[in-house]
Amino acid sequence: MLLYNAPKNNQGFTLIEMIITVIIIGVIAAIAAPNFLGLLNRNRANSGIAQIEGAIREAQRQAIKDSNSCTVNITSATRTVSGGCLLSNRVLDNNVTINSDQSITFSGKGNTANNATIVVSTNNNTVQKCIVVSSGLGLIRKGDFDGTNCN
Repeated sequence: MLLYNAPKNNQGFTLIEMIITVIIIGVIAAIAAPNFLGLLNRNRANSGIAQIEGAIREAQRQAIKDSNSCTVNITSATRTVSGGCLLSNRVLDNNVTINSDQSITFSGKGNTANNATIVVSTNNNTVQKCIVVSSGLGLIRKGDFDGTNCN
C-alpha cells in the first residue's frame, strides 16, 4: 500500500522561527546586561565596606576586651586593613578603591579621638559606599556616599 496522501511529519524549526528566537533573546540580553553589571558593582562595594566595618568593629571589641588601646590602619594603595590587635588582615578586591589612608585608635573603653570617613568605590566610581567612625563614643555607621556626605 502506497502512502501518497499520508501527512508529512516534519520535525524541527524553520529558519524564520530560529531568527526570531535569536532576536528576542538578544533584546532581552541587551536589556538585562546593564542591570547585571550594576548589581555586580554594588556587591563589590558592599563586600569591601563590610570587610572594613568588620575589622573596625573587631578592633573596638579587642580594645574593650583587653582594656588596652588598639589601632586599625587602612591603606588605600594596597587596599588592606591591618592592625596589631586584629586576628587577621583584610585585603579588599582589586575592583574597588579606598579614598584615603586612615588610622583609627580605640581606647580600652572602646571610644576614639579620631573622626574617620572611609569611602569605598568601584573602579569606575559608579557605586560609592562609606563608613563613618565618630570621635568620642566610637560609633560606627555606614551608608551611601553622595560625593560629600555619607547618607
